[in-house]
Amino acid sequence: MASAFDTFLQQAWADHADQPEAVALRLRTQTPAPQSDEQLAALSSLVLHLCGEHLDGFEDGRWRLAALTTHPLADAGVQSALRVGTAALTLAERGAAECNGFTLEELIRSEASAAAICVGRKDSERAVRLLQTARGRLDTAHGASAAAHRRLAIACNNMLWQLHERGAARNAVDTLAMLDVAAACRLHWSKAGTWVEVERADYGLALAHLSADLLDLALRYAAQCLAGCAANDAPPYEHFYAHEALARVQQARSDRAACATHVAAAKASFESLTTDDQDACRSVLAALQALVP
Repeated sequence: MASAFDTFLQQAWADHADQPEAVALRLRTQTPAPQSDEQLAALSSLVLHLCGEHLDGFEDGRWRLAALTTHPLADAGVQSALRVGTAALTLAERGAAECNGFTLEELIRSEASAAAICVGRKDSERAVRLLQTARGRLDTAHGASAAAHRRLAIACNNMLWQLHERGAARNAVDTLAMLDVAAACRLHWSKAGTWVEVERADYGLALAHLSADLLDLALRYAAQCLAGCAANDAPPYEHFYAHEALARVQQARSDRAACATHVAAAKASFESLTTDDQDACRSVLAALQALVP
């Protein structure tokens, strides 16, 4: 059974995008006491996201994180998360922050978190600069850990889909940022992930380039995604999305025969999915079938 804290935090996440001010007030006045270091870290993550991306409340966010440093459950891991969150808010606000004594991984985490805040605030230019700084640190570091690459891969993946989902609302800077983070996502997963993460990064590259109307590159990455599935005997779920990417790219290229081939292959993969996965993929399949007259 979920604790009062977990239920409170789950509802706060559910409400925060539409009611950020109300959630901020609830956090200040109604938050149940955390019962573990994991819950305290989860609280700090919500504060960082809410104050940075939704409220432009940088000073308030830093104040809230500073208040958590004296909590009795704030162990070394939580203290690190609080340092990183505080630095991320300052980096997102000002482009620079004092990070004396930070480890390489803490610097990477700070810059990746700040970049995510900037994307949420529609400041793609600063986000890309922060990511480039973080990536430069890894390029020059000796023996950079897989965890550091993983941190950047996850951040880039999240930013990629956030930018992709803007669709026609993206400006030219956003589109360049989307392509940049898609490429960075693939690079860092190649150093820290399994073939599944790399294959899914190829899928992201394909849809990013399709959205940018760079169809030749979109086709290349979509084919690369399917090749990754074939080389690793991927389950039907992975094949389904690889064929979806290829169908969409071929439709954009006006190759109706190739589009129909991949729609049929996606449908065949769909038939082999579990019931839960079919429920998750049904709307995607319907959209694909609409591409074929």
